[in-house]
Amino acid sequence: MSCKLILAPVIALDEDAAALTAAAEIAEKFSAQPTALILALHLSSTYMDEEAPLSAVLQDLAGGASSHAAQLRRGLMAWLVRAPRPFQVRDLAIERAVDDDKIVAHAQLADLTILGRATAHDRARQAMIEDVLFKSGRPVLLVPDRPIRQRSWETIVIGWNTKAEAVHAVAGAMPLLKRAKRVVIATVDAKKGEGVSAPGQDLAAYLLCHAIEAEVHNLDGLGRTEARALLNEAIAVDADMLVLGAYGHSRARELLFGGVTRELLAASSIPLLMAH
Repeated sequence: MSCKLILAPVIALDEDAAALTAAAEIAEKFSAQPTALILALHLSSTYMDEEAPLSAVLQDLAGGASSHAAQLRRGLMAWLVRAPRPFQVRDLAIERAVDDDKIVAHAQLADLTILGRATAHDRARQAMIEDVLFKSGRPVLLVPDRPIRQRSWETIVIGWNTKAEAVHAVAGAMPLLKRAKRVVIATVDAKKGEGVSAPGQDLAAYLLCHAIEAEVHNLDGLGRTEARALLNEAIAVDADMLVLGAYGHSRARELLFGGVTRELLAASSIPLLMAH
């Protein structure tokens, strides 16, 4: 089991440099091919954070190489030409990516999709994250835009609760788990299961069959939310990523994510590897 094709959908360098850095680092670990999918965001797009005046939109449409989308692309290409590992580059308009599910089609044929989490271009990013997580059937690594730091990707915390989504996340993370130097299985306020000495030990036994040694940390929530307890544990062990299932209970945009997923997406300073 390996990771050979890595996809990084990006909009702008300021908020996507961390995702590109992660794609390059993980690609280097696996001798994989990273691909930057540059999503054009024009001033006329409904995915702009703020509606631009008509005069600015018309000027932008006539701008060619000086248009908003072209300027964003130049910034990304400036990083890519200096990237520590050569990237393939693909181009797609944000409307086609989201409205026509083209980003899902790209993600379905990648071993891992890496997306930046940032407040800028929030509507576009929220739509991309939701679509790739819930429609692609593939693992997604969500990387905060700050801080941009070098990571070894060798210390991994698994947020475990035995649900199908968590199982899918562990399966998606297996290539990275196999190369990790430290794996921690974290449960929060979990109860002992039948025939299991402690919560998480069944997963530890499974991972050991794949030559992955894992520690089991059964956390007392101490009044914290499950998301906060998991995040605190990941920070305490200086984890490079937190692996967990992505939960949703409605297709309505404002209600899509379950509480733990929603809280971690908003607050996590650590990359999240998720699957649904």
